[in-house]
Amino acid sequence: MISTPIAKPDGEPLAALTDFLNTTFAFNPTQENIVQLVEYFRLHLGIAFGSLADRGKGLHGYKRSFDIGKTGGMFAYGGQRDTAFVSLPGSACALIGDWGSVYHLFHEVLQGRITRWDGAVDMFDGEPSVDDAVDWYKAGLFNAGGNKPSCNQQGNWIEADGSGRTFYVGKRKNGKLLRVYEKGKQLGDKSSPWVRWELELHNRDRMIPWDVILEPGKYLAASYACMGWVHLIQERIRTTRKTANISYHHLTYYLSQAYGKMINVMVEVEGSEERVIEILRRNGAPSRLELGGESLGPLVSGDDDQPTD
Repeated sequence: MISTPIAKPDGEPLAALTDFLNTTFAFNPTQENIVQLVEYFRLHLGIAFGSLADRGKGLHGYKRSFDIGKTGGMFAYGGQRDTAFVSLPGSACALIGDWGSVYHLFHEVLQGRITRWDGAVDMFDGEPSVDDAVDWYKAGLFNAGGNKPSCNQQGNWIEADGSGRTFYVGKRKNGKLLRVYEKGKQLGDKSSPWVRWELELHNRDRMIPWDVILEPGKYLAASYACMGWVHLIQERIRTTRKTANISYHHLTYYLSQAYGKMINVMVEVEGSEERVIEILRRNGAPSRLELGGESLGPLVSGDDDQPTD
C-alpha cells in the first residue's frame, strides 16, 4: 500500500522552504556522463555546484562519493543497481535560487525520484511554539487515520537553560517525522524566540511528489490536522541572514572568552594589533557562517530581521 502526500489546495505554496533533498536516478558513470552531470549541476543548481571533489570513500552503499563544490552537497555512484545519488542538505539548499530549475533537472531531465525531503517553516516570533506542539499532540491533532504517532523530547524541559528544546512527532524509520525546535537557541542565542517546524519525509511506503519543492508550504500545511496555520510567506534569504547573524555573535562571544586574554599578550609581544591580526587571520569563513552566500558585513551592523531583495 502506497500513501501519497496531497497538497493543501488553499495553502500558500511559499510559506515553507525546502531544507533537505535526496534523490536517486539511473546513471552510467562514464567520464563523459560525469562531466555532463557536473555541467547540469552548474546550469540548474548554480555556479557553486559546478565541481566535484573525491571523498575517497563510499556513501549509503554507493562505492564512490564526491563533495559537490563547497556546498555541503554530495554525489555518489557505483554498486546500487546502476543508479546515482545526490544529497542536498540545508547548506546546499540555502544556495539554490530557482527551485523550478532543480525540478526540471532532477524530475524531467534525470527522471529521478525523491528519497528524502525536509520542508521547514520558520516562526521568528516563536508562535506557534514548542509548547503549542505538545498541547496539540495531547489533544490528538497529530493523529492520522485514527492512529496516534509516537513522540519524543530533547533538551531541558524541567528548567529551561537557554540551550533549546526539541519536540518530535513520529519516527524516521516510519518515513515521517516532525521536529519542532527552538532554532535560535540551538544556534547560541539563549534569548531568541525563533522556532522552526520541520517535516522530514522518506520514501518508505510512499511516493514523494516532486511538487514538494515547488510548493513546500502546501505540503507542510497538509501534513497534520493542526498545521493549517502554515500560510505566511517566509523568505529563504531572511532565514539565512538570521542564522548567520546569531552564529556570528555566538562565535564572537566564545572567541573573546577563550582567547581574549591571549590576544592581549600577543599584542604586547608582537608590538601591534595589526601584526596579531596578520598572524591569526586565515582565508575563508567558518563553515556555519557560509550560509547562502551572504556577505557578513551587513549582518554585523544591519537589521537582519528585515527581508531583503
